Amino acid sequence: MFSITTGSSLDNSQVGTGISVIRKRNGEITDFDQNKIANAIYMALAATSKPDRNLAATLSGHVVTKLAEQGFTNAMPPSVEDIQDMVESTLIDKGYSEIAKAYIVYRHERRKVRNEKMKVLNLKTLDPVSKDFDISCLRVLASRYLFRNNKNEIVETPTQMFERVAILVGLGDMLYDSELFDKAGSSHRDVAEAESYLDKLDAFDCKFRIGQFHLNRWHFRALINHYVHLARKNQMKASFKELLTMLAGKRLDAYADKIQEYYNLMISQDFLPNSPTMMNAGGRLGQLSACFVLGMDDDMEHIMRSTSDAAMIFKSGGGVGINYSDLRQEGDIVASTSGVASGPVSFMNIINTVTEVVKQGGKRRGANMGIMEVWHPDIEKFITNKTEPGVLENFNVSVGIWEDFWEALVNGSEGSGAGDAYMLRSPKSKKPVKEVRAHNLIDMIAMSAWRSAEPGLIFFDQINKYNVFAKARQGPLRATNPCGEQSLYPYESCNLGSINLANLVKKQADGSYEFDWQRYEEVIRKTTRFLDNVIDVNLYPVPKIDEASKGSRRIGLGVMGVADLLYKLRIPYNSQEGYSLQSRLSEALTYYSMDESVALARSRGAFPLCSKSEYPEGRIPVAGYYEMPADRHSCEWDALISNIRQYGIRNVLTTTVAPTGTLSMIASCSNGMEPAFALVFEKRVTVGKFFYTNEIVKRALMEEGLYSDEMIEKIADNYGSLRGIPEIPQWMQDVFVTAMDIHWADHLMAQSVWQNWIGNAIAKTINMPYDVTAEDVKAAYLLAHEMGLKGITVYRDGSRQKQVLHMTSENAEKTFEVRPSRWVTDFVRSHITNQYISEQVDAALAIKPHDKEIVASGDDPDSAQQAPGHEDMLEERLCPTCKNGLVFVEGCCICIECGYSGCTSG
Repeated sequence: MFSITTGSSLDNSQVGTGISVIRKRNGEITDFDQNKIANAIYMALAATSKPDRNLAATLSGHVVTKLAEQGFTNAMPPSVEDIQDMVESTLIDKGYSEIAKAYIVYRHERRKVRNEKMKVLNLKTLDPVSKDFDISCLRVLASRYLFRNNKNEIVETPTQMFERVAILVGLGDMLYDSELFDKAGSSHRDVAEAESYLDKLDAFDCKFRIGQFHLNRWHFRALINHYVHLARKNQMKASFKELLTMLAGKRLDAYADKIQEYYNLMISQDFLPNSPTMMNAGGRLGQLSACFVLGMDDDMEHIMRSTSDAAMIFKSGGGVGINYSDLRQEGDIVASTSGVASGPVSFMNIINTVTEVVKQGGKRRGANMGIMEVWHPDIEKFITNKTEPGVLENFNVSVGIWEDFWEALVNGSEGSGAGDAYMLRSPKSKKPVKEVRAHNLIDMIAMSAWRSAEPGLIFFDQINKYNVFAKARQGPLRATNPCGEQSLYPYESCNLGSINLANLVKKQADGSYEFDWQRYEEVIRKTTRFLDNVIDVNLYPVPKIDEASKGSRRIGLGVMGVADLLYKLRIPYNSQEGYSLQSRLSEALTYYSMDESVALARSRGAFPLCSKSEYPEGRIPVAGYYEMPADRHSCEWDALISNIRQYGIRNVLTTTVAPTGTLSMIASCSNGMEPAFALVFEKRVTVGKFFYTNEIVKRALMEEGLYSDEMIEKIADNYGSLRGIPEIPQWMQDVFVTAMDIHWADHLMAQSVWQNWIGNAIAKTINMPYDVTAEDVKAAYLLAHEMGLKGITVYRDGSRQKQVLHMTSENAEKTFEVRPSRWVTDFVRSHITNQYISEQVDAALAIKPHDKEIVASGDDPDSAQQAPGHEDMLEERLCPTCKNGLVFVEGCCICIECGYSGCTSG
């Protein structure tokens, strides 16, 4: 790119013409910088394969001379357009017509992009963020995040959106100022005085500011609520009126730096909080969390209360997980009415209907996770319930697995005897109801997932293995949020955020990249504080959620851009180097976030239930600490544990790898820790078709002299993959892998590498080709449990009604076969000792002979019998908002055009 831009001043002795300022497109006057002209000309030279810094500097001098000759001065400064015109004429005058032509074409294209951005955002001039973000990012912001008026017109800019989020989060820091905060809780203040201001919010709209940042009425409301919460714990040294006096007197303006820091994290695309935070921060709803879990006890009063609470959560922008296992089975006698129970699935339909009619913040429907534990008498109906289209469309469903079932499955007889007998029990009395075979149940689950990608499995035994909170909450975790990555107790919530790892690289002199570990630590610490602040300034939809969330202060810091990072570093995703790097990234994420949480505990206090948890005993919720050899740890875990025992920790858990479909679009990076779903994918419009290409791959193809329209179409017709294309060098085929290039067992391995160190869990789709069997799906379950995963979502290509299009062209044909990596087969050989698991996994991972190459799923007769036809699925796989194709990643359907997501966090 080689447009003229404006920015900070440089030594204007370079100019020597008396011109030291220019006029921007919006009319503002800013400093003149000749270097920017030189850089623009250099880019033009480079675009025509003639890069020359010295020539660019010389030509920029000629441009400046021409500006002076045309009579431009500080009194009559040139505009950006004037300078660009001078660049064009100078290039032509000096005989560089080819470069001038390239520059003119680019300038025209940039003008078209600017006009399109202004149309999308309803702006007459572009704000700073709009200039930097590409059009795809802005479309997502416009469709989901920017505030609108009652005519549905956008009424804020992206800059204003990020500012309102940063201001709200910055308030969380301000009330912990040493002049205001009393950690010991010895200061008694009049809470009623502060609460009285809640009745006059409009009068204080934009009346106070922190530095240059004005507090709107909803910021002011959050300030009141945060103050009230701390004052009730006797932790406010100043009265509320004294606080306002300090604000008015600019005594707290130093916190403008914190606000700016949070703002910069977001606009640099280094970090983004979950969607509800960006939708609602500084707005009327004020609800900032993505994840909620509700309880559902077996009586109508509790069922209806949970339904009502779910509606409030949906309205505020969150998603809900509910474990329905405590509801009595279908057909059981209801003593109070002498009636017959309709069963848990019927009550799921009630929540499904509520979800359908309550839009989240007026923007989209909510999402649900419906869970039934494997011992429930209705488990067989639950497993098969979603195999038909149109059933419980607003739900993901998962079967909860416990140790007793796993024991019966892997150590029981495979014969017809009772060795694998498993007893289903009454939810009410816990008495036996029906005996089944564990193998029959797992086969049923595998077949259902093979057909429809549901249910998933949640391994409650693994989730609770290192659960440091069980003692404080008097029981195990039994539910997760809608995408399964966040386990929560009833009425707990969690706010999430993701760091863009692809941004945290340093370019070397030879053009290669290396990861910036120091910057990573800095970003982790800042974003841990960011998410902790969100808890304090959040307006929770239900009082019980407020209480439970502040009791545990659970946060979920995660990542996105992993695939793009590996592309930049030229490291294959499913290689030893790839797995080692991902392990180190995961370990650092949890270590530094927990270490920062300890620092917050020292200044602000530990989470209220910390003393009742297992932290004081030296336990931590990190499997890798216990299960990985100490010589493979990269961080000083023992020192951290010692500090936790001494000072406590601010947040019960700190890390989660959540879905980032929409957030990744805003950050212009790959989703979560997933491999890319395709390197090239096709988009059809009324005038024809065009292709999206991963920018990192595009640059590599250009460097290799392989970039052309024909090559891009060839890649699209190869399921968006480079694999098996003869012209593509082998190193590129190895590095630039897609989800379908990677064997499903390597998907499990990658998830396991992250799960070793992540406190909560991982949102990950285990992609399988169309021709796997239900036995392969079952083997994936067995291997997942052996690898220590907390849950698994399997997606067989072609299985879901909302069909993922890995093959992004009608001509798409898969011309390659995928095998498990050596790291997976080595794990199987060295770690799996159970005979049944070993036999099942070995059979699934065996390389099968093929007489011909694998082709598109429609050519497989078995697949054609089970999966819906192309025509039947066409409408179902389209985005309900913009009717473009949906893709299935991280357990969610997302739209790559408008940002629609079936999940709530990303």
